[in-house]
Amino acid sequence: MTGMKIAIVGGTGFIGEGLALRWARNHEILIGSRDPDKARKAAPGYIESLSCKGISSIIKGYSNEEAVTRADIVVISVPYESVAGVLGSARPFFKDQIVVSLVVPMKKNEYYKYTPPPQGSAALEMRDLLPPEVRVVSAYHNVSAKKLCNLDLEIEGDVVVCGDDDDAKKMVMSLTREIRNLRPFDGGPLGSSYMIEALTPFLLNLGKMNGMKDLGVKFV
Repeated sequence: MTGMKIAIVGGTGFIGEGLALRWARNHEILIGSRDPDKARKAAPGYIESLSCKGISSIIKGYSNEEAVTRADIVVISVPYESVAGVLGSARPFFKDQIVVSLVVPMKKNEYYKYTPPPQGSAALEMRDLLPPEVRVVSAYHNVSAKKLCNLDLEIEGDVVVCGDDDDAKKMVMSLTREIRNLRPFDGGPLGSSYMIEALTPFLLNLGKMNGMKDLGVKFV
C-alpha cells in the first residue's frame, strides 16, 4: 500500500501509541490531541522507540483538528465519553475520508458493562456525528494496547472490520495485514459493530475472573 497520512485522534493514549508504532514503518503518522503540545512532545518518543529497532519514521504531533485536516485516514482512539466533544470540534475539518472507530461505550462497576448509545453502537453514533461524505469503519476493539506498544511482540489475533463502504473496509483490512500476524475479517455492515464492541467488556470480565490479561480474539 502506498504510504498514507494516518491521523490518530487520541494518539497520546496507549492504543493510539501502539497503532502509531505499528504503522509508522510504512506511513506518516499524525498524532492528534486536544492539547497539541502534548502531541508534539509525544512524537519524538515514538520516533525514538522505532529508531532503536532500526526503523525510520515520520511522526508529528498536532491538535486534533489539524491532524484531521492533513490526513487520508483518521483513527478515533478516545474514550467514549469524549467522542461527542472531540468530533463536535473537529467536524468542520473532515472531508471525504475513512474514519476508523475503535471506541467502546462501557462502564465499570464490579464488572465491565457494554452501554451502547441509542443508535446501537459507538460506530453508528459516530457516523451520525460526522459529515455524510465520511466513510466510517469499525475495527481494533479487541486488540491489546499493551501488546501493540511492545515492538518485541508479534501480536497473534484477529480483527473484525465492519462498514458500509466496501472500499473503505478493504483499505482498513489492508492496514491490518501490515501488523504481522493480525488477520482481518469482514464483519459486514456498520450496523454489526455492536456485536464486536460488546466483546471488549466481555473479554475484560473474562480476564478478571480467570486471572488473565490482554486477551484478544482468534477464530479457529
